[in-house]
Amino acid sequence: MKNKLLTGLMVWTLFIIMMGVLFPIPTTSGATSMEMVMESYTIYGFFSLIPIVFYGTIISFVADWLARRFQRFVQPISFVLHLAGGAGAYIVTQNLDITILAMLAAMMFFLADRCFVLLYRSSSGVYALKNLPIVVGFIGVTAMVLGSSIG
Repeated sequence: MKNKLLTGLMVWTLFIIMMGVLFPIPTTSGATSMEMVMESYTIYGFFSLIPIVFYGTIISFVADWLARRFQRFVQPISFVLHLAGGAGAYIVTQNLDITILAMLAAMMFFLADRCFVLLYRSSSGVYALKNLPIVVGFIGVTAMVLGSSIG
């Protein structure tokens, strides 16, 4: 469960950086592109921290647990269950755009989780890999704080 929380933290950071760069939110008039991106980190980060890190971790844990109950097609079943968990955002938000973003985050969570499982199994660079999610999560928190101080 601890590894899934760290994966959630890393996915959250990648999500806010990707969203801030691809879809910057103009919060103030006359803001430069960089200011809009940095302010977007704060907005996206604030609204996605709990859903991605905690809800995503629970969904991922349950999806992997249920998928392991099948003898075949464990990874595709887990992927579909991750997507179903992301689609569950529609029940709460009743917003298709947020649901699409939640499903994107669910895909990212699945891929990051599988990458970490594969990388933890390899013997080279294990110590650095165990600290990677914490470092990337710290970068996300720092970007969020910097973004809030710009506005």
